[in-house]
Amino acid sequence: MQPPLSTQPQPEPENKCPDCLYIELEGIPVEPDTQEPLEFWIASSQHYYIDLHLTLNFNEQWEVLNKGRVKFGLKGGELRLKLENSEIPYESRKLVGSIELEMPHKRQAFKGLQMQKGKDVRAFVLKSALNGNKTRTQATAGTEPKLKQTEPMPVTVCHITTKVSEENPVWIFEEEMGEEPVLKGLLKKVKLATLHVLTLPCRVEATFEVSKRDVCLTAAEGLWPPDISRNKRAVLDRLIIQRLLEPKLKPYLSRVELRYDT
Repeated sequence: MQPPLSTQPQPEPENKCPDCLYIELEGIPVEPDTQEPLEFWIASSQHYYIDLHLTLNFNEQWEVLNKGRVKFGLKGGELRLKLENSEIPYESRKLVGSIELEMPHKRQAFKGLQMQKGKDVRAFVLKSALNGNKTRTQATAGTEPKLKQTEPMPVTVCHITTKVSEENPVWIFEEEMGEEPVLKGLLKKVKLATLHVLTLPCRVEATFEVSKRDVCLTAAEGLWPPDISRNKRAVLDRLIIQRLLEPKLKPYLSRVELRYDT
């Protein structure tokens, strides 16, 4: 009989730009299937299997630059896993293909909130989305936002592929279809893969990494005149992404770690 895996709390995820990208990774130990023959579990008695469930939310984020600000999002990126004392065989990967990102049924517009409360509003939206809007939530500033319902938000379809590597698997995210120029929407606790633990202790490090071609500016305020030409705007966009945004997103945009022991 295998000893149970440690149930100590896992490290908190690190999300540098949580409005643009927020990720969580949860490991759920696989219970033995009593339908399997005894010989199977005798042969597997030295191994653990852990289902990895991913929560990932794409959106846009404002970044203050000098006297103005820009809004940016992602057109894609790579989720990279670094495994210690474990592996993920190619056939154990579940999150592949074209996936429709989950969007709120109604857009929630907030009124009467001051600019300095913006982070509270974003925390309210993210917490409501991750909790499925099952409970009534208030902004931490103590003022309950006024909600206005409008039309359903547009659908975004994300195409996901993987690279062949059992020790360091990679999932590549790319926008396949959508009315927005960037990825928007939520994957909530979807099964990413099954981790095969070879020996303990075991560690899984997941990082979401982007390059400058994955970053897209979607709006700007106070940085250039409204009649700027399209060519000049494209040049300035590239400079802002390369010199100001890209260094903030390196070496990764988000990071989460799981550790297992007996």
